[in-house]
Amino acid sequence: MTGFDRAPRLAALRGLLDTHGLDAMLVSRAANKRYFSGFRAMDDEESSWPGTLFVTRDATCILADSRYTEQAAIEAPDWEVILTTGGMAQDLPPILSDHDVVALGMEAQIVTHAEWSGLAEAASGVELHAMDEEIAPLRLRKAPDEVDAIGRACALTDACLAHLVEWIRPGMTELEVAWELEAYFRTHGAEGQAFGSIVLAGARASMPHGVPSEARVESGNVLLIDFGCAVDGYRSDMTRTLFVGEVPGRIGLAHDAVREAQQAAFDALEIGVNGQEVDAVARNVIADAGFEPYGHGLGHGIGLETHEAPSLRQSRPYTLEAGMVFSVEPGIYLPGETGIRIEDIVVLEESGPRLLTNSPREAQVIG
Repeated sequence: MTGFDRAPRLAALRGLLDTHGLDAMLVSRAANKRYFSGFRAMDDEESSWPGTLFVTRDATCILADSRYTEQAAIEAPDWEVILTTGGMAQDLPPILSDHDVVALGMEAQIVTHAEWSGLAEAASGVELHAMDEEIAPLRLRKAPDEVDAIGRACALTDACLAHLVEWIRPGMTELEVAWELEAYFRTHGAEGQAFGSIVLAGARASMPHGVPSEARVESGNVLLIDFGCAVDGYRSDMTRTLFVGEVPGRIGLAHDAVREAQQAAFDALEIGVNGQEVDAVARNVIADAGFEPYGHGLGHGIGLETHEAPSLRQSRPYTLEAGMVFSVEPGIYLPGETGIRIEDIVVLEESGPRLLTNSPREAQVIG
């Protein structure tokens, strides 16, 4: 496991205290807990009160109940672990008083309305400030150790696809393929999957985020696989659309159009470009080929979360900067017929974009 340098991260978080006139910051998002301290929340308790970080100019504390005190002490040895026995409104006010907190920053997108209002009532002398938009940019540009971790997750995803291409046979179900790829990740060192894998055969591939089922892989169409894993907390995300034997020419033309759209997007990537512009480049290639472009965005940031800033989409401007890591994933979806998507992860560097996923983007035939 990589030892990440968290000192600059903590310094940047504390910088927000001065910039916004705060006395302390409460960190509740699971990815941010891990980013700043190393404490790893369980997947089904990502936004829970236990394990919340409390940071002032001179204190770093993890507020944890008895289930997590030992774990927090091991994973974040430089942080003070404070035992909690109740909820936020019960446990936090005395801590705020001990640290003379008058203005507190919080993640309003994560803390529930009930928790926020309960704390506002229990600590009526403390001003509560939503700081989600201010904290998010701190993770936007990835440090070299973060890019390395994402790269290792991407390399494992490449290896998994190579295994699947040799392993999959017509007649298997989507669920069987999904189980196999998860087992591969688990047995080859991943913490787990980055998200629930999308494995869709034939006409079902027209659903961009469909769920694997008992539907079978059949010759004459495609198998779309969108999957990724987590390594040291950092995620990968890759999509390939495999040809199952011979497929109709229209499907092959759609695949060619998606691949060309993705390459055009790669060619348009550079520091200072707006993500909307890159999205438009890919859409235009697909439209010029005679197909309806994808309805989702061209790409999303990735790191400790599978979907994070920046975004490359029509609806939101985002100036791309060196150090950003994101997906590029154009697609064509033909309801009742098929779906095609190709997705790769890119890090934007001073010299230009560098691919972190390296599986073949040309059509691969299985079975």
